[in-house]
Amino acid sequence: MNKQRRPLFSLTIVTLFTILVAGCDNGAPSVSSPRTSTAQTRISGHVLNDEGPITQGKVEAKNAQGAVAARTELKGEPTYVLTIPAGTVYPLILTAYPDAAPNESLRAAVTDPNASEQDISPVSTIVVDTAMSLGGLSETNLAKAAGAAIAQRRKSGGGATSQSFKGDPTKQYGGWH
Repeated sequence: MNKQRRPLFSLTIVTLFTILVAGCDNGAPSVSSPRTSTAQTRISGHVLNDEGPITQGKVEAKNAQGAVAARTELKGEPTYVLTIPAGTVYPLILTAYPDAAPNESLRAAVTDPNASEQDISPVSTIVVDTAMSLGGLSETNLAKAAGAAIAQRRKSGGGATSQSFKGDPTKQYGGWH
């Protein structure tokens, strides 16, 4: 095989392997094992809605049982920092409650205690809602939901970019870190 065709061949093999692995899903909801933080951690990010940055409101981190693990206020800046106590069980749902529209909360999911950045936006809210409808906040459901969120935002005029997503989409979903 000549050198010019090798990258295409490699890409084809990787693509086929990915499709094969994805095809092994039997349709049952995927359940991740909960992870527990062994030390206090910090999560920070921006809070945005379709109009732009949210600078007044509160942000909460809750575990799967709905217990609040951390809470902070947005006071003039669209950036939040949450200190998550040691022993907190993940995944966490981060919820932003804007003062201007407290009934229009935004959500994001954090599945790993090693995550340190997570934006909260309409896109991350779509990811959380879709993952929950697929059976919960497992990494598999979040990955599927993230792809659907990008497609949904593009169809609704969100543009061809993955606005509000940062970093490696395979490591953290919905405002990806």
